[in-house]
Amino acid sequence: MNERPVDGTDAPAIPRAETLPGTPDAEGWRRLHPLSPLLQGGLIFVVIVGVIIANLRDSIIGLFVGGEAASENGGDVLDLFSTILERGLLLAVIGGLLGFVALVVFFAWLSWRFHTYRVGDDAVEARKGILFRQHRRAPLERIQSVNLKRPLLARALGLTQIEIQTAGQGGKVDLNYLGHKDAKTVREQIIRRAAISKRGGRPAPGADSAFAVSADSAAAVSADGTPYAQAHGAFEQRVSDFADFDIDPSARERGALVSVPVGRLVGSILLSWEVIFAVVLIVAVPIAAAVWEWAILAGLIPLLVVMVGVAFGQFNKGFNFTLSHSEDGVRTSAGLTSTSTETIPFGRIHAVEARQPLLWRRFGWWKVRITRAGQKASESGQSQAGGVVLPVGFEADVIRVLETLLPGIGDEAHEAEGLRDGLVGSADGYLGAGPRAGWVLWWGRRRAGIRVDGVDGARGGAGVRGVDGARGDHGADEGATLRIRRGALTRSFTVAPILRAQSVQLHRPLVHRVLGLATIQFDTVLGPVNTKMRGLELERARQVFDLLADAVVRVQSGEAERRAAAQPAPRVDPEQR
Repeated sequence: MNERPVDGTDAPAIPRAETLPGTPDAEGWRRLHPLSPLLQGGLIFVVIVGVIIANLRDSIIGLFVGGEAASENGGDVLDLFSTILERGLLLAVIGGLLGFVALVVFFAWLSWRFHTYRVGDDAVEARKGILFRQHRRAPLERIQSVNLKRPLLARALGLTQIEIQTAGQGGKVDLNYLGHKDAKTVREQIIRRAAISKRGGRPAPGADSAFAVSADSAAAVSADGTPYAQAHGAFEQRVSDFADFDIDPSARERGALVSVPVGRLVGSILLSWEVIFAVVLIVAVPIAAAVWEWAILAGLIPLLVVMVGVAFGQFNKGFNFTLSHSEDGVRTSAGLTSTSTETIPFGRIHAVEARQPLLWRRFGWWKVRITRAGQKASESGQSQAGGVVLPVGFEADVIRVLETLLPGIGDEAHEAEGLRDGLVGSADGYLGAGPRAGWVLWWGRRRAGIRVDGVDGARGGAGVRGVDGARGDHGADEGATLRIRRGALTRSFTVAPILRAQSVQLHRPLVHRVLGLATIQFDTVLGPVNTKMRGLELERARQVFDLLADAVVRVQSGEAERRAAAQPAPRVDPEQR
């Protein structure tokens, strides 16, 4: 059974849980994979056994070597065994060990029985705990991304973790673990239900109405695109699971895919600032040791360990990177030993930034990262690894990623040219830095620029044109964005939807006040993308601030009206008329 909208329309309803894997109870709760306790807590038992074996290694070796070695290394163990045999305790000891193992298995089974999840019409929920119960709930309309995590051991066992990220910090719901096929099916259902919920129960424009209610529409496919129903045996399916990098099936058909070759990834890592800085230190440390003290060379060892760790971490996270998209979201997949797939529903991205370090310019390479609500604390700072959706790509790849992440800003040819102009062009229509901004921007003054695009009266203007005429109908500004160019040693190009603004600031630090300059800051949720423009001439900065503040109010007011209009009409009981 599926529920129909209460407004009486023919729009497909949100699918009920019968399309999900497993057998639900009366309230719709389902259990995770039976091996889940092994990966969550059972590994602690394995570690404890390993520590015990490591500590008794010499004694165990002595038992098998015998003679003098046995007396030196295995004497204590032999005495213990002799005592057990003399007192007839062998069966009791074996029974105790088996009882301990049975107790561990029982508690693991109990933990699995009490760990359940449910995908409802309005939220995804998870419950766990025996003595202390925990119940987490992620409303569909607040889901920011749905990710699949596959550590190496989980991949070997054919298991996958689902990570459901909501807008609030710490609001994550984890489903640890499901079979890989089941995890992909559950992920597809969550993404589609979230998209339908966001649209007020209506399907995507132009989408086949059958997809919302058909179980086959969310069926998982294997690494080569073959449906799991057509698998040719358990072994082939397990191999396919292990090698599956989770490309969206619709992207296979359309070919709308961005990928990163291994050679380009390795080259970008070797030419990154982290590696260049490490190489400079490796050259400088021996010179310093020869001049002052040779003991300084000892500092090279941790430096080499850190450099290799950072480089391998970047390679591991960017290996076999792919970006694809479907009707309801954007999907990135990458990883060598541990794979990670992130699915971000449309409308959840607050800012996108393309970055180009100095040594990448000759090759035309760029990195793209995003800010979205609910990012982990490790991804919310200015870390280079935070929120990366394209480790390295060419200009055309960046344009394609921008158009995919922010639908509506590049549908027309002139819009794509506008993105290219902001990225590598002369930045026509951007308001540049003030005449004395060189004191605060240094060599980045020539590239610096800001533009409010897509607002009535502002398109085509030099950043602030159309201030007087920036009044119009709310729908016309739906795709309005703020665009910022910055950087000298590392170039950047930022695009932020005005709809996602938290606040707009104009502030003047001491040096800016002395030079007659000001800074415009476009506040979004906490994330790695910097949406600040420094060094603007004061009067022009005030005009940009007025235009931007007015655009934020109008765009967000229009969005609120559209959401109110999209809400279904309340059902009226005929008996109450």
